[in-house]
Amino acid sequence: MSIVTSARRGSHLFVTLDDPATRNAMTDGLLAGLEAVFDQVEAEPDLHTLVLAGANGAFCAGADLKSVGATAKGGKDPAWVSNHRGGKFFARLNALPCAVIALVDGPAFGGGFGMTCCADIVLATARARFALSETSLGLIPAQIAPHVVNRIGLRHARRLALTGEQLSGQRAVDVGLVDFTAETADALQPVLEDLLNRIRRCGPRANGVTKRLLQSLSPAPETFIEVAADAFTAALRGREGQEGVAAFVEKRKPRWFET
Repeated sequence: MSIVTSARRGSHLFVTLDDPATRNAMTDGLLAGLEAVFDQVEAEPDLHTLVLAGANGAFCAGADLKSVGATAKGGKDPAWVSNHRGGKFFARLNALPCAVIALVDGPAFGGGFGMTCCADIVLATARARFALSETSLGLIPAQIAPHVVNRIGLRHARRLALTGEQLSGQRAVDVGLVDFTAETADALQPVLEDLLNRIRRCGPRANGVTKRLLQSLSPAPETFIEVAADAFTAALRGREGQEGVAAFVEKRKPRWFET
């Protein structure tokens, strides 16, 4: 069974992340599935909307930390390669020509937080949780940083990144991350249907050009993805990153938490 499934309804594409074993973490399989969806979206200029949701009570738990620490064996460090791929992934999601709606039910941590920041509109249930959790593992929110800042502003991004604070759906509304909340995913359906109808009234190609123009107002430097991959790899291979990932895998607190 595919961990990324899609269903077309008119000019709207509904995509579901469904990997319960990892809580929809950003594994190679999940990224490959979403990259295939991006190929489809980019090939269909008349598509109005991509709706992205997670199954089994989770949106996306972030990086696949059980594999991200693979040891380098000559050539490019695999952590660098993986992080660089992530940077390209987020940039591509952010630049999709159609309207992107994220429907978040459950955790959206790390890279999952980044994915919501790349959406144009974000809906969240009462059990949605958002966190920039990387620094609590001795790592850094590298590739998602420009998208987070563009979505919620530098002030909120600094606080959330430096504390790892978890936000509920309502608190996420307060910082500008979430646009609409309801108790359950079912309760969000009328809101979603209203948004889809509104978007359908707009020319899909006009929307695509509008997104591109708006995003050109605050572009990240062309070298950012490489710089971010360097910084992430250094953090992962450093003492804090090694301890943080080990603590995550072993389900314990990192040593610095005890000092």
